[in-house]
Amino acid sequence: MPLKVHPDIASLVPYVPGKPIEELQRELGLARAIKLASNENPIGPSPKALAVLGETAPTLHRYPDGGAVRLRGALAERC
Repeated sequence: MPLKVHPDIASLVPYVPGKPIEELQRELGLARAIKLASNENPIGPSPKALAVLGETAPTLHRYPDGGAVRLRGALAERC
């Protein structure tokens, strides 16, 4: 049985991602490029974000607390 898809959904055009920066540099003959069109950060992730990621890496395979107990507690303390 064929899948029935609403015409509005069927008419959607798939997202076309931007080219990787390496491909863009090669095509344009650039040694260095900063790409801002794809919502990318030219200076990389925050050192604070990397530190938190390193701390939480061993538990990334688990779902987060749906109740956000620690976040709500921190926000309550702050506000």
